[in-house]
Amino acid sequence: MIKIKTLTRYPIKSLSGENKNKLSVNRQGKIELDRIAAFRLGNNSDYDGKWKSKINYLSLMHVPYLSLIQLTFDDKRKIISIKIEEEKKEKFQFNEMRLIEEKIKGFLITKGFDKKFRLIFPKDSSSFHDSKTGLISLHSEASENELKSFFEDAEGTRFRTNIVVKNSLPFEELDWVGKKLVIGNLTFKVAKPITRCMAVNCNPTKGIYDLNILKMLPKLNQIKEPTFGVKLELVSGPGLIKIKDNVSIL
Repeated sequence: MIKIKTLTRYPIKSLSGENKNKLSVNRQGKIELDRIAAFRLGNNSDYDGKWKSKINYLSLMHVPYLSLIQLTFDDKRKIISIKIEEEKKEKFQFNEMRLIEEKIKGFLITKGFDKKFRLIFPKDSSSFHDSKTGLISLHSEASENELKSFFEDAEGTRFRTNIVVKNSLPFEELDWVGKKLVIGNLTFKVAKPITRCMAVNCNPTKGIYDLNILKMLPKLNQIKEPTFGVKLELVSGPGLIKIKDNVSIL
């Protein structure tokens, strides 16, 4: 039986994720506290609520050192904790956005990145996914292992996926596009495969581009565009998904 192996949310776009035992899926079909803030390039901190492409934000596609910033997000106490490499962890209140900016800027300058940016952290249900629809990402442990048979250091965390499942075949999830999945008590439509960008070539523990995964993926799954994982669209009501939940294909 296919089951959920890991669940991860990414509160701030392009920074590290948080592994969770359960995640809440809201009525909009998005994971609560996933990509709810981002560092937008430029000086303007105003936000009109409209979706913008990743080129407008700090992204692993252009700034691999972002992967070295470890973040934890405590929504109940309104605290963001940040740890960078060997430095001591620092805690910031949600309203201390400018201090968080300065912390990140100070680190990136040491890596030669000195462009201006502002932290955008709306108080509504806005999110900063790579596409307008947002949706929830999923890939399989078997697909990870297939990639690792060619690249030992190809960690699954490179793909910044929300749901990783086990007990399936390599790249089997790509055959689910157009079908429905039942995970726990929730039902999803497998909306589309995920075409990947330069960000997956970034080693998340070293903060450098070290593998050409984009070139290898078409050889592994026979899809012309570099593809890994799928996007899920909620078609039932909201609710929780949990580690070890069964995953059924309809």
